[in-house]
Amino acid sequence: MSAEGLSRFFTENLTEEGRSDLNQWEAKTLEFAQRVNRDGCEGVAFITSGGTAVPLEVHAVRFVTNFSSGGRGAVLVEELLARGWACILLRSKTSQLPFRRLIDNMTTEQFFAELNAPQKSCDVSAAIEAYTKYKSRFLEIPYYTVVEYLYLFSLLTGTLSHRAECLRQTPMMLLAAAAVSDYYIPESRLSHHKMSGGDGLTIQFNNVPKILDLISEEWHGSSRAAPRYLITFKLETEEEQLKAKALRNLGLYRCDAVVANMLQNYRERVLVFWNGEEQNPTLLHRSPNGSVESLMIDHVLQRIKNHAKGCGMQYKLEGRRR
Repeated sequence: MSAEGLSRFFTENLTEEGRSDLNQWEAKTLEFAQRVNRDGCEGVAFITSGGTAVPLEVHAVRFVTNFSSGGRGAVLVEELLARGWACILLRSKTSQLPFRRLIDNMTTEQFFAELNAPQKSCDVSAAIEAYTKYKSRFLEIPYYTVVEYLYLFSLLTGTLSHRAECLRQTPMMLLAAAAVSDYYIPESRLSHHKMSGGDGLTIQFNNVPKILDLISEEWHGSSRAAPRYLITFKLETEEEQLKAKALRNLGLYRCDAVVANMLQNYRERVLVFWNGEEQNPTLLHRSPNGSVESLMIDHVLQRIKNHAKGCGMQYKLEGRRR
């Protein structure tokens, strides 16, 4: 899709009020970038996470949702923060949150037992301690619909690529892990009020515009003195389809890497396809006491460190926990 076509898409599917509400995040993102640059960080990660919803009415009570718990994005944020990075999380309003996910995953019985306990459990205490320690390097930005997601994704990529001058010498990575809907209904065809029940429902959807090519152009096109990586994610249920689509995305959108995994075991293992090494993907398999997300972050940070050394860059990039 062209930049002009995307602008027209937003004009047709976002009200002026809606766009104004979303635009506030540009200034907040720049303020965050200036603060973490001033305070010091190993790098800045922009992570997208969670599902996207497609409303069936203007005053919507019905949605078609591309579901994702957002758990992977939440853990990626935790792992990066622990290694000294600052994180901007563009996340669904219904997705899991870093640190809080432990509490949200509790049963009702576990939750009230935790509230009534004279001392907090080790896991909850650790989550509170980590959040308190890292919250100054963490910015979360919520969305709900697929149009809101696409608008914020485009807006904030441009902000970080071209307007956050303070980050010019800071390593950055964009981890596009959100589950983006393939279809939507143009606002001009939406029922204004709640649709009445009846004998059935036939809906015609349009294809959601593919914007990763524009995102890649923005992310890689800015002048920079530090590594800037674009990493996307691919989930499939068939092994051959997984490899084929991962390689397709790698070339089509000029990603630096595609993290590919099967729905059946996505918490256990992933394949990382790197640009230029398409036929030799790296298999990451979690250990019994670890997470596959931790392995992913270590793997990517080692790449960035090697990139820095190869280019003779002088900034510090330890990738350590702190």
